[in-house]
Amino acid sequence: MKQVSLLPAMIFFVVANAWSQEGRIKFIEYDLDNGLHVILHQDNTVPIVNVSVLYHVGSKNEPPGRTGFAHFFEHLMFEGSENIGRGEYMKIIERAGGQLNANTSQDRTFYFETMPSNQLELALYMESERMLHAKIDSAGIATQKEVVKEEKRLRIDNQPYMSFQEKMFAAAYKGTAYEWIPIGSFEDIDAATEQDFVDFYRTFYVPNNATLVVAGDIDMEQAKDWIAKYFSEIPRGSKEIPRPAITAPDLGGEVRETVFDNIQLPAVMYGYRMPPKGTPDYYALQILTTLLAGGESSRFNKKLVDEEELAAVMFAFPYALEDGGLFIAIGLA
Repeated sequence: MKQVSLLPAMIFFVVANAWSQEGRIKFIEYDLDNGLHVILHQDNTVPIVNVSVLYHVGSKNEPPGRTGFAHFFEHLMFEGSENIGRGEYMKIIERAGGQLNANTSQDRTFYFETMPSNQLELALYMESERMLHAKIDSAGIATQKEVVKEEKRLRIDNQPYMSFQEKMFAAAYKGTAYEWIPIGSFEDIDAATEQDFVDFYRTFYVPNNATLVVAGDIDMEQAKDWIAKYFSEIPRGSKEIPRPAITAPDLGGEVRETVFDNIQLPAVMYGYRMPPKGTPDYYALQILTTLLAGGESSRFNKKLVDEEELAAVMFAFPYALEDGGLFIAIGLA
């Protein structure tokens, strides 16, 4: 029997393990006394810093009859604060060379600024302002109601195929807080009072319901000092934060619906209820997405588009959520 040296294999293992360790993102995390969770990552490669705040509130936290609140607040929080004039929030960040945006899901609302690293203190100040005393008044509410309505018309109502989100979640999660999508309804937003919005803000936009992440060209100790300066005095929320339980209902079999819409190509869309985000099966579905629909050599494309010519194009993606979600496959014929 030929003798085989294990040395090359051992060297490869050691080097590969070192590469793996080197590739891990190093960070520190801690909590302020008011409950704000902080995550810091230092990367001095380029003079850029990203500041983001995630509030653990999404459309699933909305009671029936108040759908769209979480997404509405995504817009309302740019109105300004006691110390930032109305309509000035974006201008201040952009004048400092930064970019900013926000988005809302069923589970969370996320805000971020990407800034030159010498503007880190400004970004932290701006985020602390809207956490401490955002401008919630009738003028801002009226303005953002029209903005949100126009967004719904543009992105949902008048966008080909986009009704599928509302219909899929309404069928797959009927009777739960995942039944509606974040955009909500015009009727619920119009029916809300100013006090409804104030109550929502005081319940969910509190430090003990938020995670602050600072990543990029930072000095760790200086970042900690500024975070303490701007966030430590914000009082902890005094209201109980509702956490609705999502239990997927028994569908009793496959649910089908035929939708007649103003489209040029017919589409077939499948939604499969999936495990929660962060579980082992969630990561398996990420890999499955690449296998099924990741490029021209993917299974869907080779079989359904090239070989059988049943579809002009195929998509697949996991719409992953904290308490489940949908694995969605779409084919346009």
